Amino acid sequence: MKKTTFAVSARVATLAGLVGLGLTTVTACSGGSADTAKPANTAKPAITPPSTAVAPGSAGSAAPAQAAAHGDATRYQASSWLPAKSLPLYGTYLWVSENTEDPKSTDAALNWMYACSDNSKEPTATLEVSAYQTRQYKTDLKTDPRAGAFQWMLFFKDEATAKAALTKIENDYSSCAARESDDSGPTTVVKTATGSGGVSWLTTSRDKDGKPHIRFTDVGADAHEYFVQSGNVISLVQALGDTPAIDPAPADDQVLSAMAAALATMR
Repeated sequence: MKKTTFAVSARVATLAGLVGLGLTTVTACSGGSADTAKPANTAKPAITPPSTAVAPGSAGSAAPAQAAAHGDATRYQASSWLPAKSLPLYGTYLWVSENTEDPKSTDAALNWMYACSDNSKEPTATLEVSAYQTRQYKTDLKTDPRAGAFQWMLFFKDEATAKAALTKIENDYSSCAARESDDSGPTTVVKTATGSGGVSWLTTSRDKDGKPHIRFTDVGADAHEYFVQSGNVISLVQALGDTPAIDPAPADDQVLSAMAAALATMR
């Protein structure tokens, strides 16, 4: 089992119940392959997008029916964020915001941003993020009490840099399973949806007996993550936990559409 320790300097929340901004130990346990998921045969939870219409697009490109976002890192624009009830798996986790004030921008270095971040590199520098804002959510679900949800707004100097960053993120996910592979158990990386200028992934980590295995202290065993790029901004939404309750993906295309519609309001 590989262990790497990083100093966390940013005021960014980690997995709910583990908000320790100081010295964080990260443990990788993995191996597996990337694939494309087929939606589960379950009813889609309600996703409440903003009023802006969304036309499906391809990953990494803005939907043609929407204007590109013009992000200003000095401002917090509430309309560009999903309300808690529109976050993925709200019907299971009943997410409640832990923020007591509006998110503020920072450019502080991070040890982690998303499940397949290459932990040998600092993510904001690698992606050329100019500044970012973040919001954290918690759950009272007794069967998965460490679960948490997060929203990020990543700001870039221009649209070209934002598009290049999304390509780098996609490359991180395509190489994630092989990069983290060892003998402790498999990690699988599954692309669950594309469109609306974005892409979503499900990352799961299991021990040799197939039980959920905490891959990183700050991520948990299962990570459901959504990225949408528009203009000079990438919106990132995450649902993280330690049980397969995080895994269902029947409405992931709706989440991407809602994120894209919200970003289109950023001016």
